Amino acid sequence: MTDQLPLGEKDLTGIAGVAWDDAATRRAWWRQTGRSLLIVGVCAAWWTWYSGTTVAVRERVVWPTVAFFLASLIGLPLHLLAELPNAWRVRRLLRAHPWRTVDNPRHGLSGHARARNVNDAWFEVPDPDAPGRRLPLIMKVPLWWGRRMERSAPADRRAQISRLWYCGLLDDQVVIAASRTAQEAPRRLRHRYLRHGLLPDSPERTDVPLPDPAGSALSHPATAHVMRRRLFNRVAALLLVWPAVLAVQIAEIVADEGHDLIGLVVLGALFEVTLLPVHVFVIVATRRMARRLAEHPWRCVDCEIRSRGNQQLIKVDGRTLTPSPFRAYVDQRASRLWIAGPAQGPCVVSVPGGAEPIGVAMSTTDNRSR
Repeated sequence: MTDQLPLGEKDLTGIAGVAWDDAATRRAWWRQTGRSLLIVGVCAAWWTWYSGTTVAVRERVVWPTVAFFLASLIGLPLHLLAELPNAWRVRRLLRAHPWRTVDNPRHGLSGHARARNVNDAWFEVPDPDAPGRRLPLIMKVPLWWGRRMERSAPADRRAQISRLWYCGLLDDQVVIAASRTAQEAPRRLRHRYLRHGLLPDSPERTDVPLPDPAGSALSHPATAHVMRRRLFNRVAALLLVWPAVLAVQIAEIVADEGHDLIGLVVLGALFEVTLLPVHVFVIVATRRMARRLAEHPWRCVDCEIRSRGNQQLIKVDGRTLTPSPFRAYVDQRASRLWIAGPAQGPCVVSVPGGAEPIGVAMSTTDNRSR
């Protein structure tokens, strides 16, 4: 935790207004979105021009081509998959909720008692229903924010986030922005899903109601929302990305009379052969998890979590379970989990609340002893 000035909070747009009504907010949004559109447009224009030039021209623009290749390799996925979707989500919340600001809020990059993950960042803001009480906004923050939230950051860098702007649903998702205290315009607008700690601060607390044993795990609202979002995103990517890659290959074959771009066609084919089956497998695994959740109810169990190398071991009901693939998915501090599935065999676990379903299976040690 940090030692900072007392909180000061105000609604910049008035009770009836929304954040989008503020001209400075709209300028900040268009500046941020326009930068992403410009990068995507310039890269697309370069490769469109490059594909129609001759070999002699390409030999004279080798270094610009290398620069655009690196920019496209890093920048295009970043802006198409992160920045532009972020802009759409930001605009949706800005058009529905007013800005609120907090000057010099308490914040940290880890260690909040209600955080599910030890590395979750947090800000404390006044609770709208009880202004004298502080409500934590727990989330993952981008690198730009994290470097300014560090206690060792220079004073000038910390001053860039001395005023926190936030807008949205404090129990679900918000838009955060930053500025210096003297400034009346937000910067760095980011959409964030909040990660309020579903794990209790101590074993005596029960912040999350117990699951309903009469209904299936998939009927739990938080679980159903997460599974629908996962399946939609993965199927949408399958229907949009791979047909686009195939269309580009066909266009190159038809237009490339001199076979100068045959290497790009072969590269695309290798990309499809290696990653398309993995994508299909992920969708099938998501469907299997949803089916398992629809067949079994959530039940709350005590657990013990430990690690063996990169593999996480979850001790539940006398069994040792491991997430697949082997990596630490569950907070090491968890002492209770929700579990859905048969007594033996593959099942699904989640932190209390059912909002993070994870497929697990018996470890090889337990399989040998059966």
